[in-house]
Amino acid sequence: MTALGIILKSAPCNAHAVLINFANSKTSAYRSGAGSIYPLLKRLTDASYLSLENKKYSLTESGLQAIREWILPPFGPNDISTNLDVLRSRVYFLKLLTPPEIKAFLDESRSNLQALLQDCQEITASYQTSGDRFSELAMLGAVRETEARIAWIEEIAQALS
Repeated sequence: MTALGIILKSAPCNAHAVLINFANSKTSAYRSGAGSIYPLLKRLTDASYLSLENKKYSLTESGLQAIREWILPPFGPNDISTNLDVLRSRVYFLKLLTPPEIKAFLDESRSNLQALLQDCQEITASYQTSGDRFSELAMLGAVRETEARIAWIEEIAQALS
């Protein structure tokens, strides 16, 4: 559905534009290569969600309806859940590390999250400048999530000090 949304916002666009959008995402689950994107676009075209003309994709009425249904409630249990967080997964096993290694883990995590936060803030500002209000608001969610993750890392450091 995200691919349909990218095409909706960029249509008509070629497959490479969709690939670049995924490649530039700050969300690791959305980072896909040509080996995933090109077959996905073929499946969406075969399912009549996309039309392809002169190597440019556009949403069909079926595609527009599919994305609308995906956006609207009701939401399933997988729609409202915690995100996969590799840092959180690693924290479960910090007892395997020495105190200096734990400190290094926390320092590196904090530093990388702060860099991610800055990137997300810059992307949010670019959406604001372009007038793309809904993309700005969506990216604001990434800003808030990253701020929360930084606060959580700081809580861990405080609890272990």
